[in-house]
Amino acid sequence: MPVPEIQPGQRAFLHPEAMRLDFENPRFAAHLAGAESELDGIRRLLDHADLRELVETIAANGFINFEPLIVLRQDTAYLVLEGNRRLAAVRLLNRPEWAEDLGVALPPMSDAAKKTLTRIEVQAVASRDDARQFIGFKHINGPHKWDSFAKGTFAANWYRQEKDDGVTLRDVARRLGDRHDTIKRLVQGIYVLEQAQKEGLFEPEDRFGPRPFAFSHLYTALTRSGYRRYLGLPERWRDAEPEPEPVSREYLPRLGRVLIWLYGSQSNAEPPVVSSQNPHVKQLGEILENEVAVRRLEVEKDLTKAYAEIMTPSRKFAEAMIKALQAAESAQQNVYDFDVEDLSLLQIAQRLTKVANSIYDQVKRGFEKSGDAT
Repeated sequence: MPVPEIQPGQRAFLHPEAMRLDFENPRFAAHLAGAESELDGIRRLLDHADLRELVETIAANGFINFEPLIVLRQDTAYLVLEGNRRLAAVRLLNRPEWAEDLGVALPPMSDAAKKTLTRIEVQAVASRDDARQFIGFKHINGPHKWDSFAKGTFAANWYRQEKDDGVTLRDVARRLGDRHDTIKRLVQGIYVLEQAQKEGLFEPEDRFGPRPFAFSHLYTALTRSGYRRYLGLPERWRDAEPEPEPVSREYLPRLGRVLIWLYGSQSNAEPPVVSSQNPHVKQLGEILENEVAVRRLEVEKDLTKAYAEIMTPSRKFAEAMIKALQAAESAQQNVYDFDVEDLSLLQIAQRLTKVANSIYDQVKRGFEKSGDAT
């Protein structure tokens, strides 16, 4: 099929067969990397990008050119830098044999809807750099936000490709309309993850279970001193501009362990010890600062048991006090809406007052003995 020449900056209509998926797309980088063909790429998008729902929508309504795909001329076709899901869905509808191979049941389509699958509006760019600022703002602070992994991948790629030309991470953040600190944390996380992938320590695709890849676990963890010290990262690493491969070689085994604790390993049938960011990521960071707790975690792979090693009586008391205060303040907010016929509430309030007064007296005496009473 002849492919028309579209000048950068111009809009035109292309047949889907004149376009190709972008396997380097930041949004799907963890899934499309290593795809061997267009069909293989679409298979991966089916697993990770809610493609079936989009196929059904287009089948019912036809393809609506509400926003052009962003394309870059590459050899005899156009690479889709923005709009890969839409192209993949149209491809499946146009190629029933592909849908059959991938186990996708295509909904019936009207003749009018089918006609819309042959003319897709696109806007051409001269290079990835020309498309980057538009795509980045749209997906980082615009109306169609990416998840943190896609944002971090996009920002890291932009930074590394233009760093030698004098572009700073602060410049990237400003062009994306985001805070410098936020973009720096994302890029630092991407560099650590990329190092783990390069060394064969971890792959997002190998994470345990069907959950989306929670990249926020990693970049949030790296803001905590316990993780940084465990990985041998300098104290000022968090404040410095990101550099690739930040973890020294002697600490790479630890990096592998941290990523498995955060995400697990499907190939090794090992679930993660972290099941939620709050409070588990924080707890794991505290465990990493205690050799006994780390050893117990390595052997038993149980976050709760490992965390018990660092829970001294003093710490348990402090945490219980905080939880008690939070519960009491919650009760206070609803004090005007209790059941006045439930006399047990009065007894509980009396008991709570007695316990609170007793705790206060003992804590006060302890501070007075230490000379720190206020």
